[in-house]
Amino acid sequence: MTTSTVSSIDSGERQKEVLQIAIVGCGPRGLQCLEAITRHLSPHQLGRVRLTVFEPSSYPGAGAVYDPTQSPVLRMNFATQQIDFWKLTSCDQTDRAASLIGWLRQRYPQHSQSHRYIPRAIVGEYLSECYERIALRLRAAESFELVAAAVEQIVPSSNRWQIRTDDRTSVHDVVVLTTGHEGLRPAVETGRGENVHFAYATASQAALSERNLPAGSRVLIRGFALTAIDATLTLTEGRGGRFLSDFRRGKELLPPYVSSGKEPSRIDIRSRSGRPALAKPSEFVEPISDTFWDRSREDLRRLLTKRGSLDFINDVWPAITKAAADLVSRSGRPTTSRQVDDWFRGWSRYKMDAASAKRAMLTSLAVSTGRRPKDVAFALGETWRRLYHPMVTLLSHGGLAEQHWASFDNVSREMERIAFGPPAESVARMLRLAREGIVSFGLTTGAHDDRNDHNQYDHVVDAIMAAPHQPASDGPIAGLIQNKHVQLHDPTGAIRVDGSGQASGPHSGLYVFGRATEGWVIGNDTLSRTLHQHIECWAQSVSKQLNSKPRNVSTNPPRPDRPINAIGQSGIPTDVSPVL
Repeated sequence: MTTSTVSSIDSGERQKEVLQIAIVGCGPRGLQCLEAITRHLSPHQLGRVRLTVFEPSSYPGAGAVYDPTQSPVLRMNFATQQIDFWKLTSCDQTDRAASLIGWLRQRYPQHSQSHRYIPRAIVGEYLSECYERIALRLRAAESFELVAAAVEQIVPSSNRWQIRTDDRTSVHDVVVLTTGHEGLRPAVETGRGENVHFAYATASQAALSERNLPAGSRVLIRGFALTAIDATLTLTEGRGGRFLSDFRRGKELLPPYVSSGKEPSRIDIRSRSGRPALAKPSEFVEPISDTFWDRSREDLRRLLTKRGSLDFINDVWPAITKAAADLVSRSGRPTTSRQVDDWFRGWSRYKMDAASAKRAMLTSLAVSTGRRPKDVAFALGETWRRLYHPMVTLLSHGGLAEQHWASFDNVSREMERIAFGPPAESVARMLRLAREGIVSFGLTTGAHDDRNDHNQYDHVVDAIMAAPHQPASDGPIAGLIQNKHVQLHDPTGAIRVDGSGQASGPHSGLYVFGRATEGWVIGNDTLSRTLHQHIECWAQSVSKQLNSKPRNVSTNPPRPDRPINAIGQSGIPTDVSPVL
């Protein structure tokens, strides 16, 4: 464990005058909390805050998901123009140089165009530098400590909260929990052994290295979502295989592949439904004016009066299918809402064999690159993306009647494949690998962890991530739930929070942002703050709380020799100017 501390508070009286805040997890969400604190608190208020951040990864701000050391073959599924750490609302005009594209123009100009899906590692560098800038602002805090350790328990202690790591216990007035994936875990523990590996390939990708999975092995990948694509590209392109071109530089839709000879002899991707994730639109698709969606947004806004009793299928879904039908019709193919609904029912109700999955992927790739006209699948995905914000507002915090949450969950899981799939270039690579006979798609032959499947292969790769409501057994969320320190939303299993992110329960001062609230809060987008204002409201509540405390703490300017708590550990320069 690595820590950096300042001198302790001498008297019990002064202890009461200082607000002690702990942020558990400092990936992008925890970084957003730090930024909001520096913006909403005056220098005087910030001088009365003792801030402790718990983050075990080596790169605060990036966290495990955006670790800057991961392989460049692992790409974003958000386009570059959609990423701006400093943007608070969709209408904000932030400093262009501070956005991801502005930063890329200075650091990686070859990646700075819009509609590009760049390596996650580069986004991790961007987020790490954002952390360094915010940390400079935090010199004004009474103290700021970064603890490089995972939190094991959070328990109430009188009117405060106690945090325990493997070798330390501390007490705080306010605890903010932003642990996200809680360590990037598989959905099911499938009897770990020498030939069973978890796919999430960050850092050195040791789990999927040639040492663990030798060249020529027969490999089964369980799952067919984004993690499975990452695993496949790690085992091929990540081992020196080369894709010679893409649809931007030539006429061929599928880029030729040159093998390195280090790949597995066979990679079989198996899932229970066989349904693939569809390609996101590229810059070659004719843009759609944002005003096209105004009528549909208004249709959703009119439903606000029914919040709490909404029926998703009968109240909300018709607005989606109508907008999608209008979009296909606008492209020259008259289409009705009923036809869109029929297409979705056919998609979601039936399993796909390998040939059907490849056809669906190839069609989505052709549409997403402008080679084929917009179809129902494209229109439904685009509509879901464009209407997501008003949908989130409508459904979050119990907008649906409880008996209708299952219907929404079923639809939203399928729309993850249709609307939030991989970039077109990743789909093209997967199809080329399938054409070359390196990769195959198909259905599982039995139960989720059927050993008969496993016995046909040298190695099994688990590419199914733990769901939001499958907390780690050794993490803080499981303990909070088990001991009923938080209240759950029964239909979804999500932790219930108020508008400022404060968890419902018998004790105040605990705030939860991100995946653990998914279902009660819809659309927890890690890289964007434009969908929700929970963090902004939380920072405002901290300011109010400080206003109610005594004001006689010294507000002298911070000492220039005050440590900034492990800043620079990652090797990133610390001499950057704060973005104000």
